[in-house]
Amino acid sequence: MLQEIVKHSSEIINDYFNAGDVEFEARISKFVQRESQKGLTGFHFLQGLVFGFIKNPQASLNQLCQTLSDIGVDITAQGLDQRINPQAVAFLKQQLAQALTVYQGKQREISETLTSFTNVYFLDSTLIPLPDELKDVFPAFNTKGAEAAIKIQLLFDFLTGQVTQMAVTEGKSSDNAYQTHLPWLTAGSLLIQDLGYFRLDTLQTIAQQGAYFLTRWYMQTAIYQSVTGERIDLLSFLRQQEESAGEYAIELGVNQRIQCRMVYVKLPQEIVDQRRRKAKEKARKRGATPSKEQLALLAWNIFLTNAPVAMLSLRQILVCYSLRWQIELIFKLWKSGAALKHLSGIRKERILVELYAKMIGIVLFHFLFAPFRFLLHEQGVELSPVKGQQILKDRGKDIYLAMTHGLEHLEREILVLSQRILRFAHKTKRKTRLSTYDKLSWADNLEICELYPLA
Repeated sequence: MLQEIVKHSSEIINDYFNAGDVEFEARISKFVQRESQKGLTGFHFLQGLVFGFIKNPQASLNQLCQTLSDIGVDITAQGLDQRINPQAVAFLKQQLAQALTVYQGKQREISETLTSFTNVYFLDSTLIPLPDELKDVFPAFNTKGAEAAIKIQLLFDFLTGQVTQMAVTEGKSSDNAYQTHLPWLTAGSLLIQDLGYFRLDTLQTIAQQGAYFLTRWYMQTAIYQSVTGERIDLLSFLRQQEESAGEYAIELGVNQRIQCRMVYVKLPQEIVDQRRRKAKEKARKRGATPSKEQLALLAWNIFLTNAPVAMLSLRQILVCYSLRWQIELIFKLWKSGAALKHLSGIRKERILVELYAKMIGIVLFHFLFAPFRFLLHEQGVELSPVKGQQILKDRGKDIYLAMTHGLEHLEREILVLSQRILRFAHKTKRKTRLSTYDKLSWADNLEICELYPLA
């Protein structure tokens, strides 16, 4: 299996960095003006920046020039800075789109819990703060200390471990308005989303496409009985339930009437008190006061899904929603390991070129790491993306140089990388906490308090 993975990965990487295709796109974007242009070609620019930032995520222009010199490109820091222009931004943006297309792995069985779905997507966003001098170019919300920022929207497929979509928007853009992910939600796929994306028309579109959603309930969204069509007073309904967890067939929305299941879980009092304190403080900052009903409803977590019980049981819903928090670990990995939070300069083009180059490197890392995530689970071993990313940093230059010598050399380096990930990227074993794989596998046999963070 290892040889098969290495061969497939090497061929995809080699094709992506193919000089002919890259140069064609470099000319289309006008990064390269003449077909016979010498010096810094599109091929060299793409390779040098992607692997330069993999090797050193905080690389300066001078250090990037040294990376380029490894493959015979002689350019100064000033010369490289001059080539970082709107055409370079357009070129790398297109190459990121291409990377998201080609760096996609095959689905690998993780757990019987998820085999009913063709894909299991997480949707979330992260904010990258920028110097305040860029507030007119990349405006953020009017928050003191964060006047300029870039927001990255991420659609991540948990089954394949691949980045499906990455979109760069202004920091002030609303998650609620984001709908670019919808075309990816084909029949049989499941979307697990943060509450910030809650929109009835979006949920209706997902259902109409034959896909499934899992989301928390947005307060004040109308809920109706599925049989009688009568509106439900949710607080009264929940207070009448004897069990701490259960589900009910409902219709969602005054006009949409989306058929789905409502799953509710009563929370421990200490968690409820904590949530209410946070709600009051958040409202106070806006000059408002939460209602008694809003505070009372914080005693429950309420989930909505249109997936039938045969595909997701109540306990499996709790496990699957808890998986959404893994996307926060992904963002943490990007910001620290790939230094995505560190973007140099105050020039728009410099920032975007560095951002797109790093994002291509991030997509490449997930492509290389994903096939091994659960390969050793039968031995009780989980792999650490943090350790895997560090191994790629250490081997990045060797992979970079191998590409200049052909596919056979590249395969040898990818094999070394893969062997080191399997040997040295093990997570530290946990003594008490269940692993992600264990939770997925044993969901219906575990107590509810063991399945997901109740807060």
